[in-house]
Amino acid sequence: MVNRSPLSEGEKQWLQHFERKLDEMYGGDTISTPFLDPRQLELAEAVLQNRAGLSYTVFGGYPEAERNALYIFPAQQQAALPEINAVRVAWSGSEDDLTHRDLLGAVLALGLRRDQVGDIVMLEEGGAVIMVGGDRAEYICANLQQAGHLAVSCSPVKPDQLPMARDDGREIKGTVASLRADAVLSLGFGISRARVVLLVKGGVVRVNWRPINSPSVQLKEGDQVSLKGRGRLLVSSVEGETRKGRIRLKLKKYS
Repeated sequence: MVNRSPLSEGEKQWLQHFERKLDEMYGGDTISTPFLDPRQLELAEAVLQNRAGLSYTVFGGYPEAERNALYIFPAQQQAALPEINAVRVAWSGSEDDLTHRDLLGAVLALGLRRDQVGDIVMLEEGGAVIMVGGDRAEYICANLQQAGHLAVSCSPVKPDQLPMARDDGREIKGTVASLRADAVLSLGFGISRARVVLLVKGGVVRVNWRPINSPSVQLKEGDQVSLKGRGRLLVSSVEGETRKGRIRLKLKKYS
């Protein structure tokens, strides 16, 4: 059981259900959860970090998502992301004519549960995006015709095609003493290694969508490292050593 801040009765019930699902996993079974709010994600991760035989990934459709789903799988299996799709919603008039609440209410009125709907993002260029799990994007597009007092049109879209996912990144080149996470984060985000250690202990650093609890985790080419509130890094390439034995790195930094 999780021992952090006191649990409400609803949280206790949710956590018991989650742990029961994990206990029922057998052999090569995997689990994809519905969307979890930040508190549920915190509770779930605390449990999973004590399950040595299980690994998991976290994804909500884009890097800064508030509501995320988990894909849980045996540690020896290859990682995959939860299946997240998206619906792009458009309407005539000002972007202020519809609110987040209007859109959420309209989607829930179609019969979906709250945990089947992820973030709803209002786009600067107009319209909105609704993150959903599995095949529900097609269902929403076939049935969502009005939100608030306005007629709307919908189209399914892959999350990586959305404006918030279109970030070509900024290239960073440098050298590090080793491929430890604290060394790479220090180079990529321009902060001291001592500060990185504190951030890792604070639970805000993830490698390949999984939180890490040690700054000594070894990274490799292709790994993605995210720092909550600061963005993420891609280890683009490891380019050999300098004459002094330091490792040349090429990183991509995404906001």
